[in-house]
Amino acid sequence: MQLVQDKLNLRPYQEQVLGKIHDKNSFLVLPTGTGKTIVAIALAGLKLNKGKILMLAPTKPLVIQHKSSFDEYFDDSEKIVVLSGAIAPNLRKNLWNDAEIICATPQTVESDLIRGYFKPTKFSLVVFDEAHRAVGDYAYVWLAKKFRKYSQILAMSASPASTTDRLNDVKKNLYIEHFEFRDEKSLNSFIPAKTEEKIFVELTDTQKNISKLLKDMLGDNIKILHSNNLIKSVDLSKLRKTKLLMLQKELFRLQNKETKTFVLISVITVCIKLLHLIEMLETQTTKSFSKAMLKIEAQTEGVKASKKIVNDWRYARIKLLIKNIDEIHHGKIKKILELVDEKQKIIIFSQYRNTVDELVTVINSHSTSRAKAFVGQRGGLTQKKQIEILDEYRSNKFNVLVATSVSEEGIHIDNADIGIFYEPVPSAIRTIQRRGRVGRINIGKIYLLITKNTIDEKYYWVSYHKERKMRDMLKNENNN
Repeated sequence: MQLVQDKLNLRPYQEQVLGKIHDKNSFLVLPTGTGKTIVAIALAGLKLNKGKILMLAPTKPLVIQHKSSFDEYFDDSEKIVVLSGAIAPNLRKNLWNDAEIICATPQTVESDLIRGYFKPTKFSLVVFDEAHRAVGDYAYVWLAKKFRKYSQILAMSASPASTTDRLNDVKKNLYIEHFEFRDEKSLNSFIPAKTEEKIFVELTDTQKNISKLLKDMLGDNIKILHSNNLIKSVDLSKLRKTKLLMLQKELFRLQNKETKTFVLISVITVCIKLLHLIEMLETQTTKSFSKAMLKIEAQTEGVKASKKIVNDWRYARIKLLIKNIDEIHHGKIKKILELVDEKQKIIIFSQYRNTVDELVTVINSHSTSRAKAFVGQRGGLTQKKQIEILDEYRSNKFNVLVATSVSEEGIHIDNADIGIFYEPVPSAIRTIQRRGRVGRINIGKIYLLITKNTIDEKYYWVSYHKERKMRDMLKNENNN
């Protein structure tokens, strides 16, 4: 089995990268769509005569995608296999022995290594795709320890870390000796141009009234926390859900909790739930907001915080007001319907499954485009179904893919012409991954929907500054 050299036409920067990483554990950071996988395939071609190749990726659809890439460049596809938990254990053991290139999720590899189905000594190269996951107790960390004495390690990511500490953790966990980074500016002649446009939308008067009622409820509870010296300010604009969650954990950890402590824990829970309702109202669909309310109402029997919210007179007022919102004719939904075009392939990202479902329904019933949801296994899609949906999208059976974060990482979604971010996310890594799904072959257009004077604006600027810091950090790391 060998690499078909005639098919592999490396770009000059890929050849330069390969020359630098061919003999040492390396971390390769390239923008999405610039050929990290091709570099890995070229390195595999150099290493195959010394041992087997293991290609790791965090999801089965991405694993299958890598298998297809290796099939294209090696002469014996029968020696290239995908391993997953869906294959019977006795068959997996035989495949470990017979195959030369194995593509698998880290969980499958971890399980089979523990069972003794194969030995790390047989491998000359292990590739860790989406390597930014190699922190904490993720399987990448354990596997790197097991392979490092016998195999060269290649880590790959378009978005390795937002901070130096995090990057150092990933490098340490994967035993990286050499760091190789290229940014979009240095590769602009190889990357299709992308344009981004921010679209600001306004809340309706009804939404503003509901928001005010929710914030009044929140303010009353924040004052209780402030009077007990648990928070420094009653300014709601400075309030963060993460801060409240940390405060709640601190109170839970107290050894001798008084009755007052439990009351304050409940108040914090009320605040967290109200913050979530405000975010759903201001940044998501009205139906998503309504479902969030129904979830709280369903908890009133066992959760004191939920009962306190539902029993507030302002909550009853909100229930009446929400009936007056005509979502189709305003806000983000209206913009979505203006942007979708049946002649173009579009991918829409949203954080929440309920919003994804609502967008699919609205697009299919109020436009000539055809949409399908693409969500994770927890959202109800098996990996087999995920692969089937992506295949249908590639073959133009529908033109709008509406997706949660499951589609952000790594998966090659064939050349979406337009990307729509239903909301900003406060993560540079996720923003970069989202952007990378669009315009991989042709020029791509990205629209970012932002509700004015809401957490959308805060999240946009958080992500913007994190991304700038990340680029500067990676440049410095590359120069060291």
